[in-house]
Amino acid sequence: MSKFELIYFPIHARGLSTRIMLQIGKADWVNTYPDWPMEKPNTPYGRLPVLVETKEDGSKFTLVESRAIEVYLANKFGLLPNDDSEKAKCLEYVSQSFDLIEGYCNVILFKVRTRNEFGIDHEGFHKKPEECTTNFDFYVAQNLVHLHKVLSNSTEFFLKKHEQILSKSKSVYYLGDSITYADIALYQAYADLKTIDHIHQFDSAKYPNVMKLIETLESNKDVVADVEKYDVNPYTYFNLPQ
Repeated sequence: MSKFELIYFPIHARGLSTRIMLQIGKADWVNTYPDWPMEKPNTPYGRLPVLVETKEDGSKFTLVESRAIEVYLANKFGLLPNDDSEKAKCLEYVSQSFDLIEGYCNVILFKVRTRNEFGIDHEGFHKKPEECTTNFDFYVAQNLVHLHKVLSNSTEFFLKKHEQILSKSKSVYYLGDSITYADIALYQAYADLKTIDHIHQFDSAKYPNVMKLIETLESNKDVVADVEKYDVNPYTYFNLPQ
């Protein structure tokens, strides 16, 4: 039986779906927190997450990029439909969820890069653009407004479309009567946005089928165990202004 090491920060972001899959698959795995950016040169592409699988014969298989890791594990642990058409649909729905996850990451990365280059003590992190007293702070505030607007627009579009999709399901799930990669990806998007207090659009009255799926996953002990264990606010972890 293989053993797995996930190298990633103790936050949801691009690591949650992988952790959930490893947990659902009853894998023997650990999450190693990197000393970043000191360990950056030691990774294949200078980015995270990285998954290292040690097989029974001692050989190692290293995989980078969250999407590649997730597809690999979803296939290994039976989280993709057997039918080719349904498998393609599953990946289509996952790709939709990535719009929300990338929007979330863009907000965090903008703050990280701005802090790293210019420091943290800027009113643009906290004030509206029109309240800023310098051009630089106006630029920071304006960019944050734009990034949050893009995220809100993507979230609204996603919820409307996926409410329609899930309303046609004969079960609570996207495909079939059990959890697939698509369900996990939706939950990751929700959990990511929750850590930055951006879930006001997830409304049970407007999107009952979406929320029913989320609630179903929240009742799954394998899902909840990892969500609670790694429920670290990314702003706190990276010492960012909220």
